[in-house]
Amino acid sequence: MMSAVEELERLDVAKFDEAAFVEFLENNGGASGWGEGGRWELIEGLPIDMPPATIAHGIIAQNFERLLLGALISRELNLDVQREAGVRHPTDEFFRPVADLIVYDAAERQGRNKDLFFQTCQLVAEVLSPRTRHHDLLFKRRRYLELPTCKHVILIEQDEMRLRHWARSADWAETVHADPDDPIELPEFGFSCRLKDLYARTDLV
Repeated sequence: MMSAVEELERLDVAKFDEAAFVEFLENNGGASGWGEGGRWELIEGLPIDMPPATIAHGIIAQNFERLLLGALISRELNLDVQREAGVRHPTDEFFRPVADLIVYDAAERQGRNKDLFFQTCQLVAEVLSPRTRHHDLLFKRRRYLELPTCKHVILIEQDEMRLRHWARSADWAETVHADPDDPIELPEFGFSCRLKDLYARTDLV
């Protein structure tokens, strides 16, 4: 298995674009990557090997996925939810992150099942982890706001009940929710819950 630095040296480049990144993933055979407890993502042209998620991280993401999917189905919207989703930035070939959860146009699945990256994200959510929160806050959040179809960017803490929300309809102004009974509303998706609902089955409830 070749390291990211060794692969950069082999290609004689300082950064990976999407094509080089996908080749790197294929050469690694998925080791430490998606589907095996970890995940690679491309940030500022550099492959980042992400650690496995904690149990709490997984539960929070699962809760949000279940509640969102229920709302989309009840509204009969042609949208779907995906966890551990690769995201394609339309103008930056050096940014191919993996989001904890996205809402995307279900039509994007047609004929593209082997693609690693989604390009119709309407919501992007990350559950923050201590080791990677600087990537999420300083790099990924700002780039998610640039996605032309994105309407909501959400960052969720896993060690306390706290959610940060940026909405296009509010000119990307930040809203912070920290009260367990705070309503979390995403009207485009017919979604509404309480902050504490996202933390069901964790030690914080």
